[in-house]
Amino acid sequence: MNTRRSTRSVKAIFTVGRLVKLALFSSILLALIPWLFPAPAIAGETHSDSRDVFGSDMTAGWLDKPVHSHFSPLGTPLIHPFRIEPAFTNRDLLVDYKYFRRSDENEHELEMELEWTLTRRLALIFEVPYANVDPEQGSTVNGIGDIGIGPRILLTEYEKALLAFSLEIESPTGDTEKGLGRGETAIAPSFSAWLDLDNWWTASAQFGSEHEVSSSENELFFRASLIHSLNTNSLGAEHDDHAHGLPPGLLSFILEIDTTVDIAAEDSGHVETEGIFGFLYSISENADLRVGYVFPFSKSQDLNNGFTCGLIYHF
Repeated sequence: MNTRRSTRSVKAIFTVGRLVKLALFSSILLALIPWLFPAPAIAGETHSDSRDVFGSDMTAGWLDKPVHSHFSPLGTPLIHPFRIEPAFTNRDLLVDYKYFRRSDENEHELEMELEWTLTRRLALIFEVPYANVDPEQGSTVNGIGDIGIGPRILLTEYEKALLAFSLEIESPTGDTEKGLGRGETAIAPSFSAWLDLDNWWTASAQFGSEHEVSSSENELFFRASLIHSLNTNSLGAEHDDHAHGLPPGLLSFILEIDTTVDIAAEDSGHVETEGIFGFLYSISENADLRVGYVFPFSKSQDLNNGFTCGLIYHF
C-alpha cells in the first residue's frame, strides 16, 4: 500500500492546519479578552435600554453619543445574524472561521470584522478575510482576500423596528491570479431592517445589490433571518437595564436564508439560495459564541455544505 502523499496534499494539510490553529488561537484569545480587559466606558455614551427613540425624524441623533446596548428599548435582545448586516449599530469585533465544501474545491476562510460606532446613527464597518482554497485540480492557494470598508447609517428607530442603510466598498487587495480576489473595486449598497415580533422572537432582513466598477458583473441579493432567544439561566427573568452586553446564558436560535440573483448580461437570471441554521450563545456579558451549518436549497448549486463558527466581542 502506498502511504506517500502528493506534495500538493501535504501543502494543503499544512496550510489548513495552520489556518485552523490560527482560528482556534484567535477564538481562545477573544474569549479571554472579556475577563482580562473589561469593556471600557466612553464618556457620554449611553448603555441603558431605557432610551427615547427618534422615529423617522431625520434631523435627530446625528451628533449624539452612541447608544451601546444589546437590547431594544422594550428589552428584546439584539442578535447579530450570520450574513445579514444588522440594522442596529454597536461596537463589536467578530472573528469567524468558515468551511465550504464545493463541487470542485474545499475552502477555508478566517474573517475578522470590526463594527465601530461613531455617533448614535453612524457606524463604520471593516472586514478582512483570509482564505485557503484547495481545488480538485491544481495547487492549493491561500492569502488575504478583498478587504471591505463602509458606513452603516441608522435611518429610522422605533421601539419595535429599525431601518438602516449600508454601503460596503471592497478594494481589490486579493491576489487575482490565485483566485482570492476579483481584481477590481466592488460597491454594495443595501438596506437592513429589524423587527420585534414579541416574546423574544425577532426578524431581520437585508436587500441590496453588488456592482463591480470596471466590469458588468452585478447581482441582487436578499437575506432574511428568524431568531428566537431564551435565557437559559433563568427563563423569564429581566436583564439588567444597565448591562453592557447580553447576559451570560442567553441562547438564540437562528434560521437564515441568503439569495443572490445575477443581473449581468452573461448569467442574467441565475439564482442561488443558501440556508444557515445555528445558534448564538452568550458565554459572558461581552462575548458570544456563534455556530451554524450552511446548506444549499438546490442540487444544481456549486455548494455542497459548509460550517461556520466564531466569537463576537462587545466592547
